[in-house]
Amino acid sequence: MKSWNELTNLQRAIVGITMVVAAAFLPEIAFLVQLGGMEVAVAMVFASLAPLASWLSTKYQKVKMCICTAIIALRQSASAKPSVFCVQASFCAVAIVFTSSGILAFCFFMPSMLLNGVLA
Repeated sequence: MKSWNELTNLQRAIVGITMVVAAAFLPEIAFLVQLGGMEVAVAMVFASLAPLASWLSTKYQKVKMCICTAIIALRQSASAKPSVFCVQASFCAVAIVFTSSGILAFCFFMPSMLLNGVLA
């Protein structure tokens, strides 16, 4: 890592703007810049991002697990079987034709189509 004096003016501007933005969330940055210099402040910013990275990683794993569970449930559901799907989809299409309301048809026929494997 380069010291503050070795940076170009553009790099100093980028680091300075980053520190100003970081100071909005971490007010102790200003104190660290006064005591330890810019290097200590940058290290503190990176150290304070570790819990955020851990939290994001946990959330990503949970979302990934939910998506995998949903894919498995859809593959094993009755709506994935052509015979059940064709019957339920035809009833839904007939309901759309007779009621002229897609919302009404989907409210009554889509839950039975999706939960057909659970109910049977």
